[in-house]
Amino acid sequence: MTILSRPVSRKELLATHFREEQVENRPDIIMVMTDQHAARIMGCAGDPVAETPSLDHLASQGTFFENCYCPSPLCVPSRMAFLSGLEPHQSGVLTNDDYLASDIPTIAHALSAAGYDCRLVGRMHFYGPDQMHGFSARPIGDIGPSFPGAPPPDIGPLTKGRGNRGPELEHSGAGETSYQAYDLTVAEQAQETLRALAGQRRRSGRPFFLLVSFFCPHPPYIARRADYDVFDGRVPPPLLGGPPEADHPAITAWREAGGVGAVSASATQRSRTAYYGLVHMIDRLCGQLFEAIDELGLDDAVTVYTSDHGECLGERGLWWKSVMYDQSVKVPLVIRAPEMMPGAVDRRVTNLTDLSATILGWAEAPALPQHSGRDLRDAREWEDETYSAYYGGLMNISLPPLRHRMVRTHRHKLMWFDGDEPMLFDLAADPLEENDLAGDPSCAAILSALERKVLEGWEPAQIATHQEVNRARSQVVRQWVRATQPEEPARWIDPRRERNRYE
Repeated sequence: MTILSRPVSRKELLATHFREEQVENRPDIIMVMTDQHAARIMGCAGDPVAETPSLDHLASQGTFFENCYCPSPLCVPSRMAFLSGLEPHQSGVLTNDDYLASDIPTIAHALSAAGYDCRLVGRMHFYGPDQMHGFSARPIGDIGPSFPGAPPPDIGPLTKGRGNRGPELEHSGAGETSYQAYDLTVAEQAQETLRALAGQRRRSGRPFFLLVSFFCPHPPYIARRADYDVFDGRVPPPLLGGPPEADHPAITAWREAGGVGAVSASATQRSRTAYYGLVHMIDRLCGQLFEAIDELGLDDAVTVYTSDHGECLGERGLWWKSVMYDQSVKVPLVIRAPEMMPGAVDRRVTNLTDLSATILGWAEAPALPQHSGRDLRDAREWEDETYSAYYGGLMNISLPPLRHRMVRTHRHKLMWFDGDEPMLFDLAADPLEENDLAGDPSCAAILSALERKVLEGWEPAQIATHQEVNRARSQVVRQWVRATQPEEPARWIDPRRERNRYE
């Protein structure tokens, strides 16, 4: 027992408590999350064109998870599911307009309760007045709005290239944007915060969780000239080409609403080239952070790289996310930790909620109620099964509310559509998901079993009612935002908006 003979601050009391509880034996955890990084576009994932030396090096020192999926192929629902461990239908965060309620605990709450200092640097796509959700400090907020309906960043002449409709792709290419400047600022702040946390760790023994979150390689597909030129003329056209002859009605509706049917070959090539350039930039920024980790002697720290969802990038004539094909719903996941096998490839079917459960396990933190994830360190009797769901709500693509859910097992994937026929794929025989087996009589038993799984605890009628309530609430909030223009103190504003230009 430590006896204190003078008045002390709350921080000193906490530090004393942490030393007594021996939390110094728990690992520091540094995690990088990007936005819209397709799992396949990394050297360590087998892409022959991508240049990602920093991520490849991290994978050589740790484990690359080959089959990690997002809880939803959309930013806000996926991120909130990762943080809370709740699937979107459990938390109520179904679209990019929805708030995570402040009384829903996140991994930041649980880690802080376990004695960790939790810091967030950069993007997390929180909506509403609570821009912390359990983190103790956030030196840089989001580049995007804090409320649905608030104006997006001012990128001047590049505005025509921003959005999620086919015509925007015609304005892709080489240039400088505020989004790139934001990520550079996040990278610099992340290193500064890491150094401060490492110093605190040496002095007090208190462990930390640092979540660094970048905006790129999210659209617009505009990369700096130096990064663009690395890939100019090298990026092949989409492997799967344009739309299949027999497309699913739900995918056809999505394609038409997104206006991607008339994207030119030149726009496709420029968009794909710029995307590779953005991934290359992100890899460079990650490398700076990874080098700082090593220089600070944080040898026993856990280092994680992942993204919130994938990117179709023209495959099947589809772009962005929001569908259940692997290009959209699979995410990169690399973990370096003392107990992770260097250079290993883990082929289990996993999810970002499994990652958050594993982070809680490393920290010996309190369990979050209803957390759907599993600790990745426990491979015994692992069941290769995971879920993802999409409900609509992607920026400027207008469709009625959707209820799509996927279940992926070791061999099969079922895409279930409320109001439409399902799609079934045998990923062992058909890894590119080109042969829909839902109508094959020989697959009827598999289809029936997976339909039972996908509907268990997931009630489309109840979700439809909840969607109507959420949509009505969002309309009022958007009207309030337009009328009052609320302050956004956590938002990052580019001090040099004139930088936005094509090169």
